[in-house]
Amino acid sequence: MSGAVSGSDDSPVHTKRTDPFLLLLLVASLFLNVYLGWRVKQVGTHPGTQRSSLQLSPGTKVDPFTAVGLDGNQQTISYAATDKPTVFYVLSPSCVWCERNKANIERLVELKGNDFRFIGLSLTEAGLKEYAEGHHLKFPIYTRLTSKTIDSLGLGGTPQTIVISPEGLVLKNWKGAYAELTQPEVEAYFGLRLPGLPSRNN
Repeated sequence: MSGAVSGSDDSPVHTKRTDPFLLLLLVASLFLNVYLGWRVKQVGTHPGTQRSSLQLSPGTKVDPFTAVGLDGNQQTISYAATDKPTVFYVLSPSCVWCERNKANIERLVELKGNDFRFIGLSLTEAGLKEYAEGHHLKFPIYTRLTSKTIDSLGLGGTPQTIVISPEGLVLKNWKGAYAELTQPEVEAYFGLRLPGLPSRNN
């Protein structure tokens, strides 16, 4: 009986001890959310801070950068190295939308490989070499980008397609797979027809 009384006394005491702790966590979470929201707003409005891909608009000047190829060698990617515009296709081995967009980028490279220089960029190395070999991609892929390069190109989500002139000026910047509004824009710009995305049932 004494055990039952002891148990009933312990429960309310334990609850009173955890209530202030939960309240503290709730307040801390609220302040953190407010702070992060403020930081996102600051990043989007103040010059010199990290740019998103939405701000990488046509006419933006981007500098050459260094990256590492699948062979482990570092290379400087310069736009003036060719008289063709450069197309950066940003991908990730784990990206479901990259997989769904595979037929589109393959057709684009097949039909426009003589007019444009295609280069793949990945923000991760995990499984990248196996991914490239398994998909038989017909363009070089580079990784180990610096934070400065990631910021200047507005990289983040995948896939993303950026077209840059030999003078280093952004010509086009499409986010996401070639679907809905993006597919006709890409087709009109390159002057071709794409197969589109496979249905989710495939």
